[in-house]
Amino acid sequence: MNLLKFMLIVMMALSAAAFFPVAAQSNTETLSGKWTVTLRHKSYGEMRLSLDFEETGAGSFSAYSHRNAVKNILGSTKAALAKTAGPSKMTMLRTGALCGIEKGVFSSDSEGIHFQGAMYIPMGVMDVRGTIQHGKLEAVLTQAGKNTPLGRLDGVPATHSGALDNYKLIVDDLMSLYQQKIYNREVLKTRVWKKFESKMRSLSTKAMDDLELVSAFFMYSEKLPFTHRGLYRVENPGTQQRRPFVNRPGQIILEEKTPETVVLRVLSFHCTAHEMDSVMQIVLAKNYRNLILDIRGNTGGSLEGGITLAGYLTTQEEPTGVYLTQQWFNEHPEPPTATEMAAMPAFTKADLAAFTEELEEKGIVVLKARPGPQQFAGKLFVLTDRKSASACEPLTWNLKNTGRATVVGESTAGAMLSAESYSVRNGFVAVIPNGDYYTPDGDRLDLVGVKPNIEVKSEAALEHVLQLLESSN
Repeated sequence: MNLLKFMLIVMMALSAAAFFPVAAQSNTETLSGKWTVTLRHKSYGEMRLSLDFEETGAGSFSAYSHRNAVKNILGSTKAALAKTAGPSKMTMLRTGALCGIEKGVFSSDSEGIHFQGAMYIPMGVMDVRGTIQHGKLEAVLTQAGKNTPLGRLDGVPATHSGALDNYKLIVDDLMSLYQQKIYNREVLKTRVWKKFESKMRSLSTKAMDDLELVSAFFMYSEKLPFTHRGLYRVENPGTQQRRPFVNRPGQIILEEKTPETVVLRVLSFHCTAHEMDSVMQIVLAKNYRNLILDIRGNTGGSLEGGITLAGYLTTQEEPTGVYLTQQWFNEHPEPPTATEMAAMPAFTKADLAAFTEELEEKGIVVLKARPGPQQFAGKLFVLTDRKSASACEPLTWNLKNTGRATVVGESTAGAMLSAESYSVRNGFVAVIPNGDYYTPDGDRLDLVGVKPNIEVKSEAALEHVLQLLESSN
């Protein structure tokens, strides 16, 4: 080939590249292979894990986290039995992975790869839709079959195949925190706690990602003798602060059933004293003979709303219970008696931050029911269910045990503790119950709840009370 002919060929090639710039560039993005991803969920925090992507056909793919996670958590024997006996739709049992993307489809263009599929984790199934561009994976997570945002998925190609963190050190720190912060160290001497601790320490030497550690914590802790427990990860634990009280409009609904009977529906106690006062003034002004307080589904809220309502419903000052921390139990084997509680100063500020500070400082906070300037004098009924929790429970206990109200429905939730969030390490945060709650009788409400005077299915509770009132007329 002479020099002139060679130059012509080079010039033609350069001209073609200039005229067809897209064709001269090839998309080097790939979906296959291992990716280190971070799952950020609005309810479950941040979890790092590895996903192994595999093309399963033309334009289709699947992806799974490591396949030994189920075996690590359940043990080889239980994992094998669960795989055999479990429902076929339980993808985790079938694959052994705690996270996966199935029914995945993808396409490529000059900008990168676009993909979507159904993503599962132990907490549920989500739709995932994302892209791979410039070596980065970005995706949004939405509620399955809907467009409700749930979180994000971000990742880069994996650079190593080992565990994503030192989970043994994390569990060591977690157990140390429980020793320091749990409301009573006697809990840590129980057989159920020792079994939980042993399982967590064993799992920590095998865990490969955050999802495995968090999932194991919630599975192993199910039988612990307290509620208000958690383990999760946040991106900026150093900036964590106590959340301020946020008022939620529309939490109090008043519904007249007859000229003599009214239903006060309190969806939650995320309400102000002014809102509660305003509604109760209507009740008093109309001179109702029967008040039905409906707290079914009410999971609690602020002290302000609950204390204000109690002032309208109680007729005499008396203790409703006490919060006790490790500081108390390190010096006293038992909670204070009803007589001792009555002699103690009561917490009077309707302020959660003030309550937390007093509990940390003194190790004990006594709650007392106190009549307000005005009281409802008629018949009182309280409707409860298994979701009536936290601030609902001392109020229900007091109204029932003083004979002031008839409680109808189901036992309350039995979720009555004080808990705080504590930094562990590497972004992990533990929720630990730092204050237990006891009634003046010396009984715990946590995991027990308050039993109703009349036990009926919660959905039938209102109709039951209305029939009682009608038959008594």
